[in-house]
Amino acid sequence: MRAVLQRVKQASVHVQGRQVSKIGPGILALIGVCQDDTPEHMDILTKKILQLKLWPEGMRLDESGSLASADEQVRPWRTNVMELGGEVLCVSQFTLYARTSKGTRPDFHLSMGGGEAKPFYDAFLAKMRNMYAEDKIHDGEFGAMMDVSLVNDGPVTISIDTFEKK
Repeated sequence: MRAVLQRVKQASVHVQGRQVSKIGPGILALIGVCQDDTPEHMDILTKKILQLKLWPEGMRLDESGSLASADEQVRPWRTNVMELGGEVLCVSQFTLYARTSKGTRPDFHLSMGGGEAKPFYDAFLAKMRNMYAEDKIHDGEFGAMMDVSLVNDGPVTISIDTFEKK
């Protein structure tokens, strides 16, 4: 599995002009599923997304859902999305497995086919919700043309590939 994570102040997904998801501070996660992905890859990515420390020490959401820091002089990279109390917006994106080595047209043959990818992606979302909280994990619309909007925080953008060597 591949993911591109963006630390956001807010993000939303619209399909045909209709808002299908919206989050406040947290992570926008673009998720790609490969033909060779297994439940083990799903476990690795779920833990990585939820446990990766992308915010400074002491950062939390206040009563209004806005980012609040306990101190101005804080150490970076000490708080994960669950400690923050933030949300995660997952957007399926088969194009993360595009190959561009031949010619000028992307090749998507490494991506898992839609018939297999949808149940795999749904299981990934269920695992995310189970590990964190049902109301904190949101998603777009699988297979749809989506308008994804975000306000980057930082910007902080991290890419993850579960096949990378340790």
